[in-house]
Order: sequence, then structure tokens, then C-alpha cells
Amino acid sequence: MKKNILNKLLFIVTLIAFILLLTAIKSDAASISISTSKSTVSPGGTFTVTVSVSGGAGKVTTTVSNGSGGKTDFLDNGSYSFTCTAGSSGSVTITASGSIADYNTEEELTKSASKTVSIVEPSSSGSSGGYSGGNSSGTTTTKPKEVEKSSDSSLKELTIKEGKISPEFKNDVKEYTLSVPYETSEVNVTATTTDSKATVEVKGNKDLKEGENVVTVNVTAEDGSTSRYIIKVTRARVPLSLKSLVVKYTNQEGELIEIPVDPEFSPTTLEYTLQDLEYWVENLSIEAITNIAGATVDIQGAENLQIGENTITITAKIEAQNSEQQKEGEAPKEEIITYTIKVNKLEEPTLMAKISNWFGGLMGTIKTWFKQNEEKVIVGSLVACNVALLGLSVYIVVDYKKYKDVIAKVKKAGDIKNAKIIEEINESSNFTGTTNIDENTIDKQKSGKHF
Repeated sequence: MKKNILNKLLFIVTLIAFILLLTAIKSDAASISISTSKSTVSPGGTFTVTVSVSGGAGKVTTTVSNGSGGKTDFLDNGSYSFTCTAGSSGSVTITASGSIADYNTEEELTKSASKTVSIVEPSSSGSSGGYSGGNSSGTTTTKPKEVEKSSDSSLKELTIKEGKISPEFKNDVKEYTLSVPYETSEVNVTATTTDSKATVEVKGNKDLKEGENVVTVNVTAEDGSTSRYIIKVTRARVPLSLKSLVVKYTNQEGELIEIPVDPEFSPTTLEYTLQDLEYWVENLSIEAITNIAGATVDIQGAENLQIGENTITITAKIEAQNSEQQKEGEAPKEEIITYTIKVNKLEEPTLMAKISNWFGGLMGTIKTWFKQNEEKVIVGSLVACNVALLGLSVYIVVDYKKYKDVIAKVKKAGDIKNAKIIEEINESSNFTGTTNIDENTIDKQKSGKHF
């Protein structure tokens, strides 16, 4: 009975141990390992590195410290190799890491491994034998020294196409200066290395801003050592000019009126003219704004204008950029630009000319008004003509009736007068016996000529 119980307990313990063993094996099944072809290497020497993955698959990245080389690749229970170059002293450390999917647990685990290779200077050894039996012999063996990589990161030539650097180039001088005009926004740098295996990288030579810019020339030697040359490039500011120019005068109503300049204003155009001014214009108001803050503007000739041609000068000034180089006691140098405006002021017209101008202005006003209101004037005229014609027609109809009444009255009055005349004649002509005088006879008498 006890034997059976002991057997069962032994079986259970064995089973538990087996399960724990399997778990331990599965948890460490996937791994990364590194092997090298050499355990020591001379300065600058090369050796082969092999990185392996077992029990899983994943992307593995290998990096090298104090040396060059490395590789990244996907390993599926396999390996890859690459050549590693050692530094100049110390030791080379190779590190491999990656996320590996374990075949047994199907879990993705981060695995890593590292290995160090010492850098050792090569040494020589030998032995010699003494004299024996009249014969002597000796041998010396020397381990071949690997070729070292160049550490020369100097330049033998440095030039810039857009100007001459200062001071004159020397390979041991690392800082230089250069001034370029505002129009230059990029400099072309030519850098030639002393060692043909060294490489050069130029930065900061494009999109230059106004003022100081730092251009760096980085030189990398064959062994990875570096040197840096610096060129401080000063780009001049934009040339001084006016960015706007407005000319005005005050009319007789006290209003400021702008006068266009001819040709149209441009910062690079320095000479202009204005239209003729009337005799009563005494002063001009000029607004001139420069393109650089801090510049001063002086305007001469815009006041007390004289009859005939007047010249107005507009002078902009600012301290020159290189004024700090001036000698002691010397006045600061200035950047100056001058614009001129010519304008003719008309003579005062005579009284007759004023009257003529007044009528001319009036007619001009009328013409202008007519042009602006031509359609309305024509329509209004047609309406006025129609109204007048209608009124005239009404007047004629009414007046004609009055006219007929007047004619009738005149005729009636004539008939009465003729009757009296006939009666008087008949009375006076009784002695002759003539009694046949009628109105026709009287009318003929009245129609005779009188002197």
C-alpha cells in the first residue's frame, strides 16, 4: 500500500519536473549569437563577423563601436556575415539585437548579444644561435604589419567662385571670412583634400540671408577622423532706394490732389516729370519712403515754386555697412541715392485770358456734363418738343376760334360803315340823277393808291 503511494508521488514529481524543464527550454529556445574570425586585431585591421539566430526568426541589426561595419537583415534560424574594420586602439565592440519570434512559444521576444575584439599593436620576435663548430646561423621572423588607414582630414585648397576669402588659405587655418553683394544668394565652394581618400561635405552655402552666414566645410579622413573649416560669408543688405513716391498739391478748395509722376514710379528710375502746374500753386507735398528702416530722406525745391521750370531733389541716406572700418576721426561713410522731379509752373493769365479760360472751362463743363448725360438730354429734349408741339396745337385751335370772331366783327363793322357812305353819296348826288352807287364801287375807291 505504502509502495503504491510512493510510486504515485514519484510519478507526480517526475511529471512536474518534466513540465518545468519543457517550459525552461521553450522560454530560451530563440537566441542570437555572434562569432568573429579573430579574437585580436591590429589597428585598422579587418576581420569577419558572423551573426546567427537559432530557434526563431526576426530582423537583426548589428552595430560596431570603435570601428566600421555593421549590417541589418532578416534571419530565419540562420546567419549573416560582414567585414569589420578596427579602430586605432582599444577594442572593437560588436552588438546585435532584434525582435525574434520564438518557434516554440510563438512569442516575439527582444534578443541581443555582443562580443569584443581587442586591438593589439603587432610585435616582432626572433632567436639567434651562437658560434658552433665554426658555423653560425641565426633567424629573425617579423609578423607583417597591416596597412593603416590615413587620418589626414586636412584641405590643400579652398576657394569660392564668388570672391576671395580672407586670410589667404592655409590648411592649418580653420576660419575665414568673405563679403558678397546683395545679389549673391549662394556661393560655390571648391574644397580639395590633401588625402585623395578623404571626403568633403559643404553646408550653409545656399539661400544666404542678409548679414552674416556660416558656411561649414566638413572633411572626413579615411579612418573616420574629421576636421571642420568655417567661412563666415557676409551678404550685403539690399541697395538703398525709395519704395514709394507720392506727390500732391493743395487746390483752391483746400483739398490735397495727387499728381501722377511720369514715368510711373519705380525704385530704379531716378528722374521724373510732372504735369504743368497752375500759377497759384505755391508748394508741393511729397511723401518718399525708403526700403531700409533708419534711412533719412531730404527733399529740396518743393516749396515756393517759381514761374517756369522747377527741379525738386529727393536724397535718401544711410550709414554704409563698412563704416566700422573707417579711420579714426574720419566722418562715417554713407550710402546715398538721389531722385529728381522736374515741374513747370504756368504764368498768371491776363484778364481776357481768364475770361476765355472761364468760358472755356464753362463750355468744357457743359461738354463734360453733356457727355455724361447725353442719353438723358436727348430723351428730355424729345419730351420737351412733344409737349411744346401739343401746346402749340391747342393754342392754334383756341386762337383760330378767336380769329374767326374778330373777322366777323370787322366785317360787320365794315358793312355798317359802307352803308352810311352810300347813303351820304346818294344824298349828295340827287341833282345828277345818279343813284346806282353800291358797295363794290366804294371798295374800289378804297383800294386806290395813296401818296
